[in-house]
Amino acid sequence: MKVLVLSDSHGYVKHLRAALQRESDCKLVFFLGDGLRDLAQVRAAFPDRTWMCVRGNNDWDSGTDVDDFAYKYIEGHTVIATHGHSVGVRTTLTPLAAKAANVRADLALYGHTHIPRQEFVGGVLCVNPGALCDGRYAVLDVSKKGVEVHLKRI
Repeated sequence: MKVLVLSDSHGYVKHLRAALQRESDCKLVFFLGDGLRDLAQVRAAFPDRTWMCVRGNNDWDSGTDVDDFAYKYIEGHTVIATHGHSVGVRTTLTPLAAKAANVRADLALYGHTHIPRQEFVGGVLCVNPGALCDGRYAVLDVSKKGVEVHLKRI
């Protein structure tokens, strides 16, 4: 299954729309916060998508009732998604990996730092798609065999 991972649009609705159009075969979309107002502007134009959204540290006034964490089971993998500010991802990924391990997740998605990266921490694959405001996002190919991460640019 192909999964689109977006974060930190920060008002760049044009980039958000472009990523969603370009990756039309990704029917599941994770939005990792800091742009929930942007998402509200485009979400209706993509009714064929399933959305998993979390609140970022700049979404305090978004008017939406979204949690700090979301969980999803995909093709044999348990996914935890968060913006990352509440688990200190700017300094270390250890608390994020520990929270993931606590719910038996093997894939953790986060944003906040604006830096695209993928790395294993304590057996958990941690993926940051980068900031959509900088034109960065990720596509995951998730299968029972594993997870392939494709970090992309608009």
